[in-house]
Amino acid sequence: MRWIVEPVLRSPVRFAAGISLLAAGALALAAWSAPRAFDRELAQPFEQPKTGWKTSTTCRSCHPDQYASWHRTFHRTMTQVADRHSVRGAFDGRIIRYQDVTVRPLIDGERFVFEITYPGARPVRLPVLYTVGSRRYQQYLARLPGRGENLYRLPVLWHLEERRWVHMNGVFLGADGRPFDTHLALWNQNCIFCHNTGPAPGLTNWDEMMARQARGEPVNPQRDARHRSRVAELGIACESCHGPGSAHAARNRSPLRRYYLHLTGRDDPTIINPAELPQAESAGVCGQCHGQRVPRSVDELVTWVTDGPTYRAGERLAEHVDNVWRDTADLWGQNDVFRLRFWADGTARLTAYEYQGLLQSPCYERGTLTCLSCHVMHGGDVRGQLPPENRGNRACLACHQELAGDVPGHTFHAPRSSGSNCYECHMPRLAYGIMEIHRSHRIESPDAARDAEAGRPHACTSCHLDRSLAWAAAASREWWDGSPRPPSARADGADPETVDAVASLLAGDPVQRAVAARLAGRGDSPLSARQRAFLLPHLLAAMDDDYPAVRRFAHRSLTAIAADLAAGGVDPGWGDAVAAFDFMAPREARRRRLADLRRRWSQMPKDALGTPPPGSLLDAAFEPLSAEVERLRALGRARSQDIHIGE
Repeated sequence: MRWIVEPVLRSPVRFAAGISLLAAGALALAAWSAPRAFDRELAQPFEQPKTGWKTSTTCRSCHPDQYASWHRTFHRTMTQVADRHSVRGAFDGRIIRYQDVTVRPLIDGERFVFEITYPGARPVRLPVLYTVGSRRYQQYLARLPGRGENLYRLPVLWHLEERRWVHMNGVFLGADGRPFDTHLALWNQNCIFCHNTGPAPGLTNWDEMMARQARGEPVNPQRDARHRSRVAELGIACESCHGPGSAHAARNRSPLRRYYLHLTGRDDPTIINPAELPQAESAGVCGQCHGQRVPRSVDELVTWVTDGPTYRAGERLAEHVDNVWRDTADLWGQNDVFRLRFWADGTARLTAYEYQGLLQSPCYERGTLTCLSCHVMHGGDVRGQLPPENRGNRACLACHQELAGDVPGHTFHAPRSSGSNCYECHMPRLAYGIMEIHRSHRIESPDAARDAEAGRPHACTSCHLDRSLAWAAAASREWWDGSPRPPSARADGADPETVDAVASLLAGDPVQRAVAARLAGRGDSPLSARQRAFLLPHLLAAMDDDYPAVRRFAHRSLTAIAADLAAGGVDPGWGDAVAAFDFMAPREARRRRLADLRRRWSQMPKDALGTPPPGSLLDAAFEPLSAEVERLRALGRARSQDIHIGE
C-alpha cells in the first residue's frame, strides 16, 4: 500500500486524481452493496416513533411541492404567534360591549392587547400571544393574572366575513344572559389537541387536584389546573398526517436510499402515506381531529393531559380512544354533555363529528369510502380541500356508475338543478359549527318519517322550503318504490302538514331553528324570491329568538330574500332598517328595530306575492296566524337548552 500511495502524494495533480479514483471506487462499492443493505433494512419491522418530531421546515427540503400545497391551506394557520402578519381582527381601540363588560382591542407598541373592564373594576390589559383560526373567524389566546403559564381563549372573536367582533355567546349555541366569561376556555385542555402538531398539554398538578377533591374541596380544572404545554409545531402540519418524521429524515439523508426507493417503487416504512393505508387506518388520520373522541379510562385521561394523545398516524384510532356518540357518557358519568350534540336518530348535528358520520355511512360500512375518496390534502380548493370535480356528482358516480348515464331518471329533477346534486339529497346541510351550517357526513337516503320523529332537518324540504314533511313523503312514494311510511307526528309537536321550514323555525330546538333560519336564505333555492316571501314574517319572529346564533341566521336570510325581492321589482320598503339590525345588540334596541320592520311589512302591498302556500301559518295578507304561531314558539322555548358544542 505504501508503494502505491507515496508516488501520488508527491504530485498535487496525481494526488487529486488518486482521491477521485478512490472516491469513485468507494461510491461504486457503496452502490453495489447499498441495495442489499436497504433490502435488509426494509425487511425489518419498523415501529413508528411516538416522538421525534422534525417540523415542516425539515420536510420542505426534500418535498418542496408538497410543502407549498400544504402551506396555502387553513390547516397551517390553525394556530399562529400573534403578530402583524397573523392577526386579522381590528385592534383599533373601538369599544365592544357585552352586557355590563367592555372590551377594547388595541395595539400597544408591538403587542396586540385586549383591555377588559368589569363593572366597578379597573381595566385589565391582556396581551394576545397566539391566534386560532383564519378562515371563518379568528380567536385570541392570552394568559390571565395568577394562572401561571395557562393560555385562555378570550370570550370575543373576530368574524372574518362580516368584519366585526362577536362575543362567543353569539357564536356558540347559548341563550341570552350568559355571563361574559361563560366561554372563557383553557386552551391547554381543549384547543391544543386539534389545532397543533404533536401536542403535549403538560399538566403539572393532577395529583394535587385529586387530593383536594378527595378531601371534599371544590376543584375547577379551568381555574385550578396548571400547565407547561408544548407542541412540536403550531397548526396542523405534515407530521399530524404522516407521523413523526425524525427517523424518516435520518434514514433518507442518504441519496442512495432515496434513489433506491424511487427506482424500485418500494414503500418507505419510516413515514405514513394516508392514501396507501387500509380503509380504517386512513380514515383515522382525519378522525383524530374531525371526530370528537374521549380517552377510554381515567389513566388514559391523565396521559392525555400530561403527555398528549397516544395515537399516531397509521395506527388504528379505535385502539387509542372511544368515539363520542349520542349515548356516550363522559368520564364522570354525565350523559347530556354529548347527547345534545346529535339528532335523536344518532346523526351528528355539530361540526367536528364528520368521522362519526363516515363510520355510519353504508358507503364506508359496505364499501371502500374514506375521507380521501372526496378530499385532497395537497390540492383543490382550500375551502374544504375538495378538487373541482368533487364539488359535483363525480365523487359519488365513480362508485355508483349505474346512475351515471341517467341522473335525472333517479332524481326526478332537472339535470343541472340542486335536486340532481347527490350531496343535497344524501348529505344535506344539518350540522352547526363555526357560525355556519354544514353538510352531514352521514351518507343516507331521505326519509320524511324518520326525520320527523328525530326532529331533524329533511333533505327534500331543505330545498322545497314551501312544502311539508307530509308532502315530501308522498312525493317520495310516488317516485321511488319501497319508500318509507308517511310521518304520523313530529318530535317538535308541530303538524306534519305544516310547512317544514316554518315548523322548524318556530318549534324546533336551538339547532333545528338555526338550520331552518340559515336554509331559508340559501342562494341555490329552486324557489324565486316571491315564492319565498312567505318566510319573511316568520324570519322576523326568529330575529327575536333568545339565541343569538338563530337571530343571526334569520337576519341573514331575511336580508337575502328582501334583496332578491327588491331586485325583482317588489320592494318591502325596509331600506336601511334591515341593515341596522344587530343580532348582538341589547334586547330593547333589537325589539325597536323589529317593531319598525313589522310595521313596514304590514303596510307593504302584497298583490305581487300571490297567495301564501298551504301550511305556512299565514293569512291572505301574509300576516301570521297568531294563535298557532305562538303555540309553536312556546314549544320551541320549552325545548331551548344550551348545547356544549365542544369547539
